Formats: sequence, C-alpha cells, structure tokens
Amino acid sequence: MNLHLMSPIGNTGYGYVGLNLLTELSKNHDIGLSAIGHPNPDSPEQISAIQQAMNNTSMIPNDSPALKIWHQFDLLVRPGKGKYFAFPFFEVDSFNDNEKYHLNSVDEIIVSCSWAKKIIENQGIEKPVHIVPMGVDLKTFDYKSNQPHEKYVFITIGKWEKRKAHDTIIHCFNQAFTTDDNVELWMVTSNPFLNQEEEKQWLNIIDKSPLRDKIKPFPRLPNHQAIAQILSYASCGVYISRGEGWNMELLESMAMNKPVIASNYSAHTEYCTEENSFLVDMPDVEPAIDNKWFFGTSNWGKIGSDQIEQTISHMKYCYENNIRENPAGLKTAESLSWKNSAHQLLGCMS
Repeated sequence: MNLHLMSPIGNTGYGYVGLNLLTELSKNHDIGLSAIGHPNPDSPEQISAIQQAMNNTSMIPNDSPALKIWHQFDLLVRPGKGKYFAFPFFEVDSFNDNEKYHLNSVDEIIVSCSWAKKIIENQGIEKPVHIVPMGVDLKTFDYKSNQPHEKYVFITIGKWEKRKAHDTIIHCFNQAFTTDDNVELWMVTSNPFLNQEEEKQWLNIIDKSPLRDKIKPFPRLPNHQAIAQILSYASCGVYISRGEGWNMELLESMAMNKPVIASNYSAHTEYCTEENSFLVDMPDVEPAIDNKWFFGTSNWGKIGSDQIEQTISHMKYCYENNIRENPAGLKTAESLSWKNSAHQLLGCMS
C-alpha cells in the first residue's frame, strides 16, 4: 500500500503514536512522511524508517490515501489528493464550531476507542468513524525487568495538569496513609508547557502535604526506556484522570505487570475492566476548566467525594494486601501491540 502520512514524530503524545505507526507500517508498505515539527526518534530502526519515509514523499502517487495524526482543530492542511483520513485524540465530550468544521473537512475519521467514536457521532459529524486501538512497546516495557522496591510505591505518570487529577491523587495518598506506613508516591509529572511559577504551584501541593517526605516528584524523563526503568521499581499505578485520549502510561503500567487504579471514564475504558483494573466509577461530568487548556466549553469526568473515597479504598487495599502483580492487565497489554494497531489501521484505509 502507498500512503501519505502527516504526523509529529517523537516521544510524547501524537509524536509517539506517529513514530510507532510509521515504524510498523514501513516494514511492508511505502510510506511518504510529511513530519509536523522535527522528528525525534529513539532507535536506529526508527531513524531508518523516518529517513526512508521522508525520501519517499515525492514518489508516493498523489492520489494515494492520506492519514493525518493530529488535533481536531488543525486538519485543513493535508498531504496528497487521495482519500483523506484524520486521526485525532481528545479528552472532552464536545467540539466547538471550528473543530466541527475541521472534522467535517476530512473523508473519514479514525479514533482510538468507542468512547471517542460516540462523541464524534453525537456531535453531528456525518463521516465514517473507525476505531483503531493504540499499542504498547513490549520490548521496552518488559515486565521481566521488574525490580520491586522495598517500599510499596504508588506511581503516576503524565504531565502536571488538572485533567489528570494530580492534586486529588496527592490528597488521597495523604488520607490513605500515615507517616508510619512503608509507602511512597512517585510523581513523574514534570510539564514542559508550564512556566516556572505554574510548576512551582504544583510542587507546593507536595510541600504542604503531611506526607511530603514520602512523595517524590521526578524531573522530565528523556525517553520511554527511562519510563520503563522507573516503572520497574513501582508497585501500583494511579491514573484517576478526568479525561484521556488513550492514556498511554496506564497501558504501559499494565505491560509491566503492575496493578492500576483508574477512572472508569473516557478513552482507557476501551481496555480497562474490572478484571485488570481497580476502577473508580465516574458517572457524572462537569465543565472542563483549568484556565490553561480548558475553559468550560465542554465537559470531562467529575471527581467528587465518592471518587475520592473509592481511590483511597483502592490504595489502602493494594498496600495492605501487598498487591504488586496484574496478570489480567499484562494479558491486556500483550493483546495491544503496535503491529496490531498498524494492521487495523490498514484495514480501515484499504
């Protein structure tokens, strides 16, 4: 298959999706890459795939299908003139008029989960919508490399953001444990999009915690190998986000055979179940407001006293029972490879 691909290529967010799909697709297909921004690969295999795809760009027939992996508010610019597929990720339940206009400018839409598909359809966007779940790199996130810490370590990964409920996670940790408990909370949450004062505001929440000596914030990690290494020491992942477009770190925690505490809302409900996760029910929504990226024009999951009580209960249960493995989560992760994602993507576009 010949394909025009337009995507960031890197280690986070859209770039990580683009990088892994390009690497897989390039093994058996001719891909022409129009990179958004500067590519930032991790391995020689990825570098080779990027170079080949960029060299291919002018040789892919102009009427070949095109795939853009990017935000729903920036879809008008596209490569080639063939059938145009867009692959956006979003964390809230509605779109403004500009986003609807961009989504309606494509021929077909690909999303990562049933939750996102329903939102597209409920917003009156009359385009075919396909579901292609994302994957996890099981070579990097290899549970056999686990080295359990002597303490019981809760970990949350994802940039400082109200949407990801980091302040609530700290609050629940404070309520669940005392200074006598052999437990820590690791926060891999540095956010390069915050200024120094904004970052300080988040760190101040830790400083004011009665368990601040048990809460460890980490600087931004350089790559996914470093994320896998820090996960190898952890005992349990905590991801009670108000909304996600996929939640890569949660799946990566499963791949490392870690129990996970997760909100039962948004994209990760595609793979989180009662069997592989300690779910926090989140039946209600509220206006999405953080005055940074979200300004109340749409909704996300509502965290109230019930969600806090469930999270505290799950944290206590995991600690008191020393739960450090998640066979059902590992099985889920093993079923969600990037090879499978690329295969399903080609099925949608053929």
